[in-house]
Amino acid sequence: MASAVLRSRGPADGECRLEQLQDAVVFPFVSIFSMVNPIGMAALFLEMTKHYSVDVRHKLAYRVAIYGFLLLVVALFVGPYVLNFFGVSLPDIQIAGGIFVFYTAWGMLTAQPKVSGVEAREAADSADIAFFPLTMPITAGAGSLAVTISLSSKISRSGRSDLMDYGGAIIGIALVFVSTALCYRFADVIFRRIGHAGTNVITRLSAFILLAIGVEIVWGGLKPLILALSAK
Repeated sequence: MASAVLRSRGPADGECRLEQLQDAVVFPFVSIFSMVNPIGMAALFLEMTKHYSVDVRHKLAYRVAIYGFLLLVVALFVGPYVLNFFGVSLPDIQIAGGIFVFYTAWGMLTAQPKVSGVEAREAADSADIAFFPLTMPITAGAGSLAVTISLSSKISRSGRSDLMDYGGAIIGIALVFVSTALCYRFADVIFRRIGHAGTNVITRLSAFILLAIGVEIVWGGLKPLILALSAK
């Protein structure tokens, strides 16, 4: 009887775990993908590597994706401890990060992303631009780091399986940078096909999603502070 009950519960438990893993992957993927904006940033990548040969540009695309993945995974695990060292609470970074994400998304909605003159000159003079400035700050900048640290704080306070949530976050980050590698690798082909208008539409949609994510991150930080005040 007991074994029959356990067998009957097995598929349900498996479905529950699969659904939890999907949730753990989807939110990090959507939030970081909107922040990185691989298609929109592919235009900047193409502009900053136009003086390189096609083979070098393709290698840079893969290196940027690898560097970006490693940078955000390190931020996922180490970021909260660095904040604690400086005496910054997790709700504080969630609110600050959410405001920064909101501000960045608003800028994406109201203006065209561009590279500053200083960054363009540094890119042209640098022998290796894969990490700076292509990875940091263009692809995985302060906004992506803020989102990743906020995700880490959310996982630590969720009360669920840390292993599954962290694993899902890593998978989500990996999927973002696989998409980034593909978008950067085929940037010239993409922009020939979708054109300037299509690029603008995709960028605006990503920015709108990012606005909603910024609101959610801010509320995630405000809620425990409000509850702490009401408990006093």
